[in-house]
Amino acid sequence: MINIAFEFPFLMQAVLALAALHLSRLDQSLKEDYVRQVEFHHNAALSQFRNEIHNVEEFNFQAVLFFTFVMFPLSWAFRIHPQGDPEYMLDSIIQNINLTRSTRPLVIKFYQPMLHSEIGRLVPRETREIDWEHEPRPAETELIQLRIFSEATQHVYPPDINEAYTKAIQLLEKIFAASSRVGTAHSDSLLKIWAHFITPRFLELLTDRQPGALIIFAHYGVLFCRTRNYWFFEGVAQQILHITDVLVPSESKSWLVWPREQIEAASSPVSV
Repeated sequence: MINIAFEFPFLMQAVLALAALHLSRLDQSLKEDYVRQVEFHHNAALSQFRNEIHNVEEFNFQAVLFFTFVMFPLSWAFRIHPQGDPEYMLDSIIQNINLTRSTRPLVIKFYQPMLHSEIGRLVPRETREIDWEHEPRPAETELIQLRIFSEATQHVYPPDINEAYTKAIQLLEKIFAASSRVGTAHSDSLLKIWAHFITPRFLELLTDRQPGALIIFAHYGVLFCRTRNYWFFEGVAQQILHITDVLVPSESKSWLVWPREQIEAASSPVSV
């Protein structure tokens, strides 16, 4: 990746941003200095990527793929403020999701060549071997409350919203099932899958702070607290819980009980 980054400055900027962010965690005495470097390199990476990449071709597809691998954790970790303004934080998260989604159409035609190249090792088995769009819905799921929510709201929302919620929930069920097969050692690729495959309509509903979308989003947050082998996701689940707890109306908060229990249990010293 570093060799390729010397030829593609946007990738080098992303690598430097992630390195600075890691150093900000390791050396608290210089944290503010490192955070300023993170912001500088992060903004430069995004700006250069948007200015330089209009099409993905044979000569640059590896750089673009590496960029997506680096920017996904960087964008989440850089914006973690568990007690920050929920409106602002949700907007930041939606920007992260949109960035993740935007790269998939660019590199889809190079996915198979990538799997057979050296960087194919970055794609874990639990995501490589699943056709997410055609994977059958698991018969049993721990997301029981989400299934009940889907059934209970079928006559409340119009068809387009029901369809967006149903697809987002069924995708989460598949991801949770895949996660349970590999335990807490699962990769961050499972987190990306949901961002890639939720519908544009669902993302609109989340942007509009619709209670149903926020409730589903809170359940997605549980996946972050179960990804304990990644330092850059520390605090993300708690942030999502804070956002949804503030923005979901009081009459709908009962649907947040399960994700709250899961995230708070994972945050307690006893569970570590």
